[in-house]
Amino acid sequence: MEWSDAWSIILFILGYLFLALIALRLLASLYRIVAPYLLCPRRNLHARAGARWAVITGATDGIGKAYAFELAEQKFDIFLVSRTASKLVTTKTEILEKFPGVKVEMCAFDFTVPTFEDYQPLLNELASIDVGILVNNVGMAIDCPEKLYEVEGGGEALARISTCNTLPVIILSSAVLEQMVKRKAGVIINISSMAALNEMAYWNVYSAGKKFMLHLSNILRQEYSVHGITVQCVTPGGVSTKLKIVDGAEFFEPSATKFVKSALRTVGIVDNTTGYFAHQIMSEMVGLMPHCLSNRLFAIFNRKLRESIHAKRNQ
Repeated sequence: MEWSDAWSIILFILGYLFLALIALRLLASLYRIVAPYLLCPRRNLHARAGARWAVITGATDGIGKAYAFELAEQKFDIFLVSRTASKLVTTKTEILEKFPGVKVEMCAFDFTVPTFEDYQPLLNELASIDVGILVNNVGMAIDCPEKLYEVEGGGEALARISTCNTLPVIILSSAVLEQMVKRKAGVIINISSMAALNEMAYWNVYSAGKKFMLHLSNILRQEYSVHGITVQCVTPGGVSTKLKIVDGAEFFEPSATKFVKSALRTVGIVDNTTGYFAHQIMSEMVGLMPHCLSNRLFAIFNRKLRESIHAKRNQ
């Protein structure tokens, strides 16, 4: 066999391998889009939790509040944690009026500045109940995409955002995992963001903090899945909450209630998910791009968004 023939065969095989890899990647994307939302049966959340109490942080608005209501509808007792006491009272009253059979407790807590010692009263309360589900939802975004040193509020704002997006998930997960391991059951749901899936220029500390949640979730899953504990990280796109910055079509930007109903259906089916069919389509499309290209496109979009916000403010 001549060398030219051998090289032709090698290139032929490599070409087919390349096509096979592309086909496998497309099939994997299709599975992640279709299976969790349309094909796989819902898992028994109570069996996975192993206890009746569900703790939700950032529980008085948006996604957190929607998780509280949806879990109450599924007959979990609800422990609400948020900064504003008046909002906690309102949310507690609304849940009890709609679901009178559940118990609701609450704790006012500011996640932006505390040291570990500041957490102690909250941790004492959590130690007094059997926590089946922990939803680490609390988080903060910058008001406008900016370069790091130009973020409004400077270093103080950056510190508060970074603290709020990273410290609570560490301390609260550590606190409830001890009792979950003893029970050999429990569910931790970490609400990250689609900003975690790419290096989002101009969202710097927010994108990095959400990536931290995703990375930590993957590590905790390796450490605790053998103990029967489910750790899921949710990376949503746009959801209609007060944190919404960019307007969008309803299909791609669902209400918090619609989003949470979809996301809870995926618990125990997928480890990392956007939580919503349309968001998963967006995520998979971006994931198929070369990373350098997607990062470049996001940088251009975010820079134009920043310019648009500044223009509106200056009018």
